[in-house]
Amino acid sequence: MNASGRILRVFSCALAALAVAASSAAAAPNRDPLPHTDRADAAGSPLDLRAVSFGQRGTQLVMRITTEGEWEPAQLSVGGQALCIDLYYGNLPTPRSRLCMFDAGEGEAGIRYARLDPFGGTVFTRIVPAGVSRPDKRSVDAVFDPSAVNLGQGRYSWQALSRWSCEPAGACDDRSPDNGNVIAQIKPLAEPPCFGAASRNPRYHCVNPELRLAVVPAPDEALLVPNAPCAIVSRKLPYTCQFGVRPERADRTVALIGDSHATHWRGALEVVAQTRGWRGFSLTRAGCPLSLAMPDLDRGRRSSCVRWRNAVFAWFRQHPDVRTVFVSQAAGLGVRAPRGRSRDAYAIRGFIRAWQRLPRTVREIIVLRDTPLARDSTPACVQRAMSAKRRAGEACALPRSFSIRRDRAAVAAVRPRTARVHLVDLTRFMCSPKLCYPVVGGVLVHKDITHMTPLFASTLGPFLLRRMDRLIG
Repeated sequence: MNASGRILRVFSCALAALAVAASSAAAAPNRDPLPHTDRADAAGSPLDLRAVSFGQRGTQLVMRITTEGEWEPAQLSVGGQALCIDLYYGNLPTPRSRLCMFDAGEGEAGIRYARLDPFGGTVFTRIVPAGVSRPDKRSVDAVFDPSAVNLGQGRYSWQALSRWSCEPAGACDDRSPDNGNVIAQIKPLAEPPCFGAASRNPRYHCVNPELRLAVVPAPDEALLVPNAPCAIVSRKLPYTCQFGVRPERADRTVALIGDSHATHWRGALEVVAQTRGWRGFSLTRAGCPLSLAMPDLDRGRRSSCVRWRNAVFAWFRQHPDVRTVFVSQAAGLGVRAPRGRSRDAYAIRGFIRAWQRLPRTVREIIVLRDTPLARDSTPACVQRAMSAKRRAGEACALPRSFSIRRDRAAVAAVRPRTARVHLVDLTRFMCSPKLCYPVVGGVLVHKDITHMTPLFASTLGPFLLRRMDRLIG
């Protein structure tokens, strides 16, 4: 299994653990595609389909198949035996692609994508980078990107099929559902109505009563959930990993730069990248903003940040294909201004100078305003509200004057105004004019005092996408 597949497996396992934990909480939303049960109609086959679900969760596709009997992946490579999903596009009467389980070796299953001609013949095949697991010998779960199986935004339909060798021929074949295809749609983000940031959609008032008491993830689980997936590219400075669609399918290459407050935006950027067909590089370093101002750190950490920053500039000279850069960092980071100079003005100028150092091949620099703060006591407050069956978002809200810090990068983004630098401020999805909320639309906003949960960040994705459509088309 390649690095991308391993990371998908780790992330899908974390999501599964989160789903189990969430299922025990009152009013926990169902985020999975609905299962389609099937009657026992291929009695001679262990691959008699009993339950199949296939659909989008978040930005990824989730496939779960349960059969009547037990099977091993090695059995799917002999005698025409198969366990597959047929994909239909638009109103075409025949499937144009097929996803089939195969033996990936050492008892593990993989997924192979096959493009089909109008007569059902195979045009070509490739292995799908996916996280595949076997909860038991009757089931298989898989998580992968829609782009990995040629699904773009819009409508499609599917039907599961299985084949097993027996007499008479075809007697052990099965399809699910029996009464035809399941119609589905690929969206920028698939979640319950009004989930997360969508509950504060400025275009319309969005209310989902099922989310009234929901908190996903719970505060004591949030720190265990990894950041949005990112496949390691290089462990050398400036430490790069890759997100979004695979290089061969990318229409644009972008980069995310900054400290850990840039890293937590990757959940939102993944939504944009999957929707627009972008490949993204993440170049982040804890405590190091992309700025030419000297950070107020001890000598060792200060030197480390300077080396990282210089490596970032060198990396861009080697990657002229990067057209769009997203930058973000913790607001309020200290700087060591020269004697007689204002620290505020020096910090603002440091951001502007750093952005000017990026090569002209970078056409747009998107500055993501830093997110609000929580308190040390916020997780405990949310937990108490959950136990008392109170709305944690309102019960544990903080004054906006406390949560919102002056973000000098945001100030720099509009001073001076240039066609190259743009500010994106999504604070309204976490705060009202007076309060900032630790739970929004049933989703926990912070995993600690300053960092967003990857789940809440992903719910900001459609709104970041909307801004990108206006800024760069």
